[in-house]
Amino acid sequence: MTSVSRQHRKRLSALLLATSMLSNPAWAAKPAWNSLQASRTYTEIQVAADDTVNPMRGYYRWRTQEKVPQSVPAMDAYQRYYWRNLETARGQYNFSSIINDLQAAKSQGRKFAFRVRMMAGYDDNQLYLPDYVVNNTNCQHGCGWWADSDPNAAGLTFVPDWNDPYLIQRARALLTALAQAIGTDPGIAWIDVGMYGQYGEWALRSNLYANAPAGITVVTDANKREYAKMHFDAFPSRQFVMFALYSNRDALSYALSGQSITAKPVGLRVDCLGRAGFFDQWTNHAADWEAFKNQWQKAPFVGEFCSFESGDASTNSATARQQAAAYHISLIGNGNFAPSVSETQSWGTLTPQEQNDLLMLGREAGYRYSVTNSHVDFTSTGKLTFTATVRNNGNAPAYEAWTVQAELVNSQGGISWKASLPLNLGTLLGEGVSQSVQGTWTLPNLPSGTYTLRLVARDPNNVRPMLKWTIGERSGDGGLNVVTLRRR
Repeated sequence: MTSVSRQHRKRLSALLLATSMLSNPAWAAKPAWNSLQASRTYTEIQVAADDTVNPMRGYYRWRTQEKVPQSVPAMDAYQRYYWRNLETARGQYNFSSIINDLQAAKSQGRKFAFRVRMMAGYDDNQLYLPDYVVNNTNCQHGCGWWADSDPNAAGLTFVPDWNDPYLIQRARALLTALAQAIGTDPGIAWIDVGMYGQYGEWALRSNLYANAPAGITVVTDANKREYAKMHFDAFPSRQFVMFALYSNRDALSYALSGQSITAKPVGLRVDCLGRAGFFDQWTNHAADWEAFKNQWQKAPFVGEFCSFESGDASTNSATARQQAAAYHISLIGNGNFAPSVSETQSWGTLTPQEQNDLLMLGREAGYRYSVTNSHVDFTSTGKLTFTATVRNNGNAPAYEAWTVQAELVNSQGGISWKASLPLNLGTLLGEGVSQSVQGTWTLPNLPSGTYTLRLVARDPNNVRPMLKWTIGERSGDGGLNVVTLRRR
């Protein structure tokens, strides 16, 4: 027999064997995946028992303080700085305090927020502007003056001349330099629009101008806008919040609807959460409040307490809780109460009811995203259809971008596959609104093994930890393990 004949017979045998395998079910190729259909419902954690800590909601670290106890530290930290400490001489900047605080927050798993100021309290004999600014030859009237805000108290207050073009120019230069120093660092949570007013809080005692030097007048609305604008020009891509004071409604209107500089809508801020009657300034001027009352739907509303002690009838935790619910305040500074005792002791000076109100305030404020149900339809060929319903049981939405996605995690804990779901958490405004989402994909050719299908919400910038669903079935990192899939 020739070698050609032998090769021909081998090919013929192989062909006959292949034909036999295709016609015989015992030889048919086995499917790669185990198919399944699975539906699940999940248990929402009730707000009274919810100790979930998530970014940009509930309590934030207030100037090194976290007085209300939480299950884990806050995801955001906040601090304030004086102009004088940031510019030691004209054009000589030292931003190490801000940069160090930013880096420290990031090392602790937080983002960072801040405000810059050029004035503090009253009659403290302190200058918070750089020395070179005061009485500079470029100033029209010295760039400010020493005033006696309270004749019955010792000391004087240096009041900047907010209208002075040189003061405005140098303030703008400071913020521009600060923006360059921070650069595009993704660790900034928000910037508190400051500079103008006592503590940079956009308010001043009216009696300060009673004996002002000739030529110095109350700040104009145009220059108030300029102090806001210099922030926006310096940091156009950042999230801002601005003081929601009736006396400041012109600049507030400019910031929220009159400017087109910032990429993100400007949010609101109040510094007297808990004081009875504080919001009367708006409820007594309902037509003016109409322009701002729904800003919480697209930008954060940040609050911090007016200082109070246990048993205070006019400023207290119960009032703060009511105000946060009524005005959709989603972030609250975790400090500035019971200041007569040390930070470590102040919590213990409150009554059980006051403590409960503060605990509930942190749990109720901001978003609370739960997964109510899911359904998985999976075929042996790897076609996956995943449906889930997400509900926001909080009082406000998320203001940062989150990518909601399905993930396959292998037995070693690595992500083998992922795909985004068409859900923007920011559109779920709260109070029980929900949305059902679905995705269909054909899985890639993965190695044999066991995989966990998960539903997670991740920060696209990889700065934040994973968002935690407020359901009892969530895993330790806050995500949701839905079903197990197996590939042969």
